[in-house]
Amino acid sequence: MKYLNLIFVSAMLILIVSCGPTTKITGSWTKPDQEPATYKKVVVLGIGQNSVNRRIFEDQVDIRLKAKGYPVIPALDLLPPNAAIGTITKDIVFSIFESAEVDAVFTMSMRHMEDTRQYQPSSTAYYVPYYTGMGFYDYYGGYAGYYYSPGYYTGSVQIFLEANFFDLETGDLLWSAQTKTTDAASLGKMSVEFADLIVADFIKSGVLVPSLAPADDKKKK
Repeated sequence: MKYLNLIFVSAMLILIVSCGPTTKITGSWTKPDQEPATYKKVVVLGIGQNSVNRRIFEDQVDIRLKAKGYPVIPALDLLPPNAAIGTITKDIVFSIFESAEVDAVFTMSMRHMEDTRQYQPSSTAYYVPYYTGMGFYDYYGGYAGYYYSPGYYTGSVQIFLEANFFDLETGDLLWSAQTKTTDAASLGKMSVEFADLIVADFIKSGVLVPSLAPADDKKKK
């Protein structure tokens, strides 16, 4: 019974760990002596080549900031779907933002990815023909290691994302933070964890003052 309880506890611990968050903030910075400011419109800009992935992250951050009363808008609501570094110049981007009366930008981009995964093959990966005279039980026992100790991967995939907040008029960087995601289960899960952490840290920095009624309050009305 103790053995069964140990197996159950171990299984629950594995389940809890596997379901836990895989993203954490590795660093955060706020411009010294920066006073809280109010902006008319803040564009949330994902920087990358894949417009679908960018949209996922822009929307997650936009939803959370808008819910707290910040005047944000996803960049892909303003820019062409294929707008990326190399396909559209920064002058065109700034011109579009200026026409839309954007006065601050919240950017997101991938800074680095580390893949340390290595495949460890089974230690009993060898061939012995069945006709060498061994009986079935010897044959089965000799291959038990092959069946129950298959190859596996060690290491992990770590993705480092960076978020920045710029004042467009001055060009100053007011806030910056970096996250690390380890072995993300999916892009959707990664974007949710990233947005939860990064938006909370950004709000805590106090560089931007909410200027709209929170979305939650609007729903109540």
